[in-house]
Amino acid sequence: MDFLKLREQAFKLASSKYNVGNTDFTQYSSIFLAPTSNTKEMMKLYKDAKTVLCVGGTGAIGYEALLNGACKVDMFDINELQRLFFLYMKTAITVLSYEEFMKHFTLKEQYPLMSTDKVKDLLSNELFEKLRFYLDDDVEIVFGSLLDYFYSSDLLFSGLFRFEYIISTDYLKRITSFYNEEEYYKLQKILRSEKVEINYHICSLTDVPSTFTLQYDLIALDNILQYYQEIKDIGTVYEANRFIDKKLSNLLANDGFIQVAYGFEVATDALKHALNIPLENNDYHNFFNKYILKEDVKNGICTGLIKKWDHYSYDFIQGAEENDIISDNVVLTYRKRK
Repeated sequence: MDFLKLREQAFKLASSKYNVGNTDFTQYSSIFLAPTSNTKEMMKLYKDAKTVLCVGGTGAIGYEALLNGACKVDMFDINELQRLFFLYMKTAITVLSYEEFMKHFTLKEQYPLMSTDKVKDLLSNELFEKLRFYLDDDVEIVFGSLLDYFYSSDLLFSGLFRFEYIISTDYLKRITSFYNEEEYYKLQKILRSEKVEINYHICSLTDVPSTFTLQYDLIALDNILQYYQEIKDIGTVYEANRFIDKKLSNLLANDGFIQVAYGFEVATDALKHALNIPLENNDYHNFFNKYILKEDVKNGICTGLIKKWDHYSYDFIQGAEENDIISDNVVLTYRKRK
């Protein structure tokens, strides 16, 4: 492990301005602070999976799998800095009380142009000092160096973190189980017991079939394929299906599933529109059909896979969006063909 390289890249991002809407997913890119999809409802669709391979991020999907009874979870992510943050958060869950964790990893309220005083507890030096002696060496070196040089609030507003996404307490409680007290302590007990296996690997999506050799009850991709056009060696819906059906499915156990895609509000409405499924609020959606949905109906991964191949199914779940419009999100599933 090249600690100096990790620290150098972290400082480079911490010294830069964050680009809102950033879709740069590289070996050293901005860190997600919390999940963005409704992992709680999504993983209920696959609650019997005992062995799981899933996208890494903050670990939310993997933790949801453990809370649902999984005994082995392998996670993958291309971002080395995201792996460090996963280890940092995992240590916090293992060590801290629920109140301490929520103080340092969520906000009671969140709004644009927040003052530094409103985020003073989020990933603060106080948190680091509580965890310092429990951290892996690379995590301690990188985050310790950053907090020696920057105020924690400066880091949050820099290119190091994707602070544009919602991390408010009530929101995260709704979409992810372990942000609720009972489930937090259940997860803490699981992690402390060391009776389950949870691993985090640095790996791109297209390298997954050649990196992993086991067979899994579930492979969960969250919303990675939302960006299929930017993924090397995929680029088209046809190639996405080919990758799933001919390569990724080889890692499935008998009767295994791949959670192929997660569609947020617009992608969900586009799929409903393409399948002639009524939308909840016709006035609102008719406006967006004209200006936004047309592109997603044509090029969206959810619509493309469902319309072209019959080995995909879909489920609608409560949306992750926080707004005044009642919306669904869609989850696409591939089932291994015998």
